[in-house]
Amino acid sequence: MPSDHQTAMPWPRVLGQRRVKLLLQNAMRTARLPHAYLFHGPEGVGKDAMAIEFARVLQCENGGVEACGKCDSCAKMATLQHPDVHLITALPVGKNEEGGDGPFDRLTQEEMKAVRSEFLAKAQDPYHRIGIPRATGIKVNSIREIRREAPLASAGNRRRIFILSNADMLADVAANTLLKTLEEPPAHCMFILTTSYREELLPTILSRCQQVRFDPLSDAQIQDALMSRDGVEANHAALLARLSGGSYSRARELTGDDLMGEREHVLEFVRRTVAGHHADVGKIIDTVTDEKDRTRVTRFLHLLLLWFRDALVLGKQGSIINIDQREPLERFIGRYPGADIPVILADIDRAISLVERNVYIKLILYNLAGQMKANIR
Repeated sequence: MPSDHQTAMPWPRVLGQRRVKLLLQNAMRTARLPHAYLFHGPEGVGKDAMAIEFARVLQCENGGVEACGKCDSCAKMATLQHPDVHLITALPVGKNEEGGDGPFDRLTQEEMKAVRSEFLAKAQDPYHRIGIPRATGIKVNSIREIRREAPLASAGNRRRIFILSNADMLADVAANTLLKTLEEPPAHCMFILTTSYREELLPTILSRCQQVRFDPLSDAQIQDALMSRDGVEANHAALLARLSGGSYSRARELTGDDLMGEREHVLEFVRRTVAGHHADVGKIIDTVTDEKDRTRVTRFLHLLLLWFRDALVLGKQGSIINIDQREPLERFIGRYPGADIPVILADIDRAISLVERNVYIKLILYNLAGQMKANIR
């Protein structure tokens, strides 16, 4: 049995998720590690961070259930430059890219600069959301590269670990190519897939992974992290934690200078959409959209999601997050008792996914406004 000291604060780089940490540590102690994991759960709760930390520990030359932070392997993991740990994510398709090309071969210098910058940011902050222009999916050439790399011996006679971030972004051909590798995995390889949209993955891929569920973080965990890691003042951190819906990444996205103004845009978007004031809806969309700053749009959609979540909860006499907007929420519920809020929540969630897939932002929001109008009656 591990001592209390050993399990008191495992893997502090990763917020919370104590159950998952202990599960993975126990698998290491008993040498019962599967060839493939699927880390699934809400966005921004630490799935990528856990995958990176797990890889760090597995590759550490110290050989324990904690990474030493001092060996050569740990030093390489600090910059995600470890030769036996590969992070696979959505990338642009290069000009004239062909089936035999590597995933980076046909990218422009500007695109490669963006890729390096985003990977460095991820190394420095595992909660960083990678966003590369024109990256609409995980390419089949990225998976073909895995198939070429997987059979090779590792540099340190250890595992080769492949982390597929946001595996739901696998294109169909890429997913089927990955499936072939998961069906006959090399003995010394481990695959860690992460996703917030498990239902988007092929059932055959799901069946070949040990699935590990991640939970939303507590308000206290998020507040503490915002204060200690991001330097946010205590009262503001408490508000952000309450609005985050259990997602640390979402809380950080809400740290913009005009959070109250953005929340007012959400309220106006609902009012104008319901009233059918299309010109006003268009003005709000113009205000909140920026093709070069998708984080702002994602933030708006998350706030909209929370507003309708409150409308659903308030209708059942539950506690709400947007306490200061109780009055407009109550008016909405009283005026539109037939509103199909669960469907609206699903539509907003889908819109968030489309923004992350680099679909044209304004089209997403106009379509969402039409769907909301159709489901509010």
